[in-house]
This record gives sequence, C-alpha cells and structure tokens, in this order.
Amino acid sequence: MKNFKYLLVIIGALTLSVSSCSLDDDSGHDYHLEYVNVISAELPETFVHGNSYQIDITIELPNSCYYFYNQYDYIKDGTSRLIYPIAHVDDGVPCTLNISETTFSITVDALQSEPYIFKFYQGEDADGQEMFLTIEVPVITER
Repeated sequence: MKNFKYLLVIIGALTLSVSSCSLDDDSGHDYHLEYVNVISAELPETFVHGNSYQIDITIELPNSCYYFYNQYDYIKDGTSRLIYPIAHVDDGVPCTLNISETTFSITVDALQSEPYIFKFYQGEDADGQEMFLTIEVPVITER
C-alpha cells in the first residue's frame, strides 16, 4: 500500500509538470535580423604593419523596432574587408518612425602589406545591387 501511495504521488507530479508546459507558448516575440546601412566610418590615413586599430562605424536604425547589439558580418575577400552591421528587428509590434544613429567599434590588426580596402554596407540600389562606402587604407612598414 505504501508503494502505491508513492506511485500515485509520482504520477500526480508528472501529470502536473507536463500539463504546465505548453508547446503553444506565445510569451516570446517575433523578430528577424537585417543588415543596416553604414553612414560613416572613421579610419586612419595609413596603417602601420603589425599594429592594431579601432575603427568607429556609425549606422542608421530606421525606426524604433531596430536594435543594434554589436553584431556584424566581417568578410575577408583578398585585400578587401566587407562589413555588414546586423540589427535585431521586432516584428508585429508598433514602431515609431524616428531614425536614429549609433556608433560601434571594431578592431583591425594590420597584418597584410597590401592596402586594405574596406567596404561598408550601405543598402541596395533600385536594381537590388549592394552598395558600399569604400575606403582604402595603405599599409606602411616602420623602419
């Protein structure tokens, strides 16, 4: 009889825990990730080979549903570096139309001897082609 009581308690506890978990939980919110436009980038006129540099990048957030959490794609393509800032965009919520700007920094180690060609994402043109703010930074060797 004692084992039967324990069995009933275990079955009851399992039933309560399973019924309190719902796979249809709507407490989260919907969002997507989206590349956002770079407005400007501050780079030195030259890099000294072997040194590290902080590059400040200013981006545009088109409305109050866009949030920037310091995420970006940094793609190496030969001597070019493509930078695509990524915003978190809330879906299904009302947004105000105010445009805001935010600045973030990335570190670049000047390890190549060729000039760096930075391409900062600036959206797409009418034909769907990506546009970039392109800045070339020569690399010098200290003697």
